[in-house]
Amino acid sequence: MKEQLNITMLCAVLALSGACLGGCGMQGGFVGEPSDTTASQIPPMAEDAEGDNDSKAEESQTAAPFNLDGVIEQTVLLDDDALTIVAEKLEYRNDMAYLTLSITNNTEGELDVMTSTLGYSANYVNGCMMTAGHLSVQLPAGETTEEEIGYSLWELQLYGMKGIGALGLGVRAVNDEFEEVFKGIIEVATSLYGEDSIDSGTFAGFLDSPAFAQRLGYDVEAASSIDHSLGAAGLDALSAFLLTNQEGEKAVMVELTNNTDDALIVHVSDVSIDGALAYEGPWTVDTVAPGKRFVIDDLLLSSMVEDKADRFDLSKVGNVSMTISITDANRNTILDSAELTVSF
Repeated sequence: MKEQLNITMLCAVLALSGACLGGCGMQGGFVGEPSDTTASQIPPMAEDAEGDNDSKAEESQTAAPFNLDGVIEQTVLLDDDALTIVAEKLEYRNDMAYLTLSITNNTEGELDVMTSTLGYSANYVNGCMMTAGHLSVQLPAGETTEEEIGYSLWELQLYGMKGIGALGLGVRAVNDEFEEVFKGIIEVATSLYGEDSIDSGTFAGFLDSPAFAQRLGYDVEAASSIDHSLGAAGLDALSAFLLTNQEGEKAVMVELTNNTDDALIVHVSDVSIDGALAYEGPWTVDTVAPGKRFVIDDLLLSSMVEDKADRFDLSKVGNVSMTISITDANRNTILDSAELTVSF
């Protein structure tokens, strides 16, 4: 189950050959840094594109530059009896965006302040939920610290973003008696906020673009259909892809969107490949903010069947099914069980 194994799996087991889909970098590459075979052939994504802009063949092999104009003014994001959090600046270095926060403990005891944890993961960039934006700090009573949070621009662009308009952080803080003193989402808007050009609303067209395929070194197959009955609970499926890395290992990514006005917790379990059960039990749990999309990006087929490879032929995957259940933020059941099937 992802909630139990997230930290170790995301940068180890979740790496189909050495790193995570969520941006730890992958050998043979799904997300993050480019593979060694192509790194020297493709210019950095934030540089100006060169050559003949009229040549569509050349355009198809060049990743569009990421818009680096999104900056912030000093902004108070939270100020209550427990915490004061101020967004100080947003900078871009080495194909990364760095958000600097100052955090003040307003209590008389030590606080643990964190984001993107097993118990509460509600970060987002623009309209997409992300595990990026991790923060963990122990703060003594009355003290202020300055922390820097990093975002991979390659990962953001892979998920359909061309610039940063808003950064959301699901913050949780507990005191030295493990009592929760704050839990909620804070957001800072940039100078690009509201511009349609910075977010495509889906990762389709980015994930399977020739530039990314060349840069990251993977093969991508788009789903021919996605069958589900999640609409009554406020979820819709936008796209899905089957990815194969340079080692021949396979993963599936499914993009869903929360069309409701409330936060939803989406549980994925019981994954089948071509009608045969590959993994039984809970696999992932994701919090989805209202109106945001999210990607189930860790359906690692090769890992699921590693100890039963004789029963599965992943050389040609026809369909992948999973059970979806949905609860609200207080874990009240909204949808008990529904099947989602992706066909290729």
